[in-house]
Amino acid sequence: MSYQTIKVDYKNSIANLALNRPEVRNAMNAIMIQEITDAFTSLHNNPDVRIIVLSGNGTSFCAGVDLKLMKEYGRKSWDENVDSGNKLEAMYLAVDSCSKAVVGKIHGHAFGGGFGLCTVCDIVVADKDTTFSLSEVLIGIIPAVIGPYSVRKIGHSYFRALGISGERFDGKFAEQIGLVHYSVHDNELDETTNSVVNQLLKASPQAISHFKEYCRNMDNINSAELLADLRASEEGQEGLSAFLEKRPPTWADNK
Repeated sequence: MSYQTIKVDYKNSIANLALNRPEVRNAMNAIMIQEITDAFTSLHNNPDVRIIVLSGNGTSFCAGVDLKLMKEYGRKSWDENVDSGNKLEAMYLAVDSCSKAVVGKIHGHAFGGGFGLCTVCDIVVADKDTTFSLSEVLIGIIPAVIGPYSVRKIGHSYFRALGISGERFDGKFAEQIGLVHYSVHDNELDETTNSVVNQLLKASPQAISHFKEYCRNMDNINSAELLADLRASEEGQEGLSAFLEKRPPTWADNK
């Protein structure tokens, strides 16, 4: 599929999805929001894809939602204004509910909506000099759509403090609060991301998918039944057999 504002390429079972509006630090316009939604929906349903690496081309990961777009929707009808928020929410849901492992590779800036994209990645690797901010209050709005994802990622206390101040902070602080899992020097970004990907390739694709669903809905899932289903499944039996036979499971045999 051809996209205007993102680039998606495949290598083996890994999809690399790069935001591609570098001239505006990958600020998300309406087209990009829809294309991210469509791309993650497609990757979710693609059996050949196991891992998605989300990054940004140019000097920054993502400067948030395009402010010209925000101002434009503020001048439209109430229904059109609300609809734009629904589409933004659908984008985050598509990333968050994707059955594949999603690795964020972050550099430059991650402001507002870009911060939000970090919260819906499973694992985040960031250049330690990346600047992060929940900057919405500085322009008269709030990070409402990404609120639930942010609270789940960094907790209510930090979301409240950072959301009310709009202060900027670096990758090291982002790691301390749990937004980022690995804060590294810029020359280590590719190497660390590749290391994370290689570790994920050792895991059962089925188990990753079910574990992500379990994390989102554990209060409503019968854990005993889920575990029974997975033990009896083809991948479950293969994984147990491989461990007992001291060999790699079939999904990791090519590593």
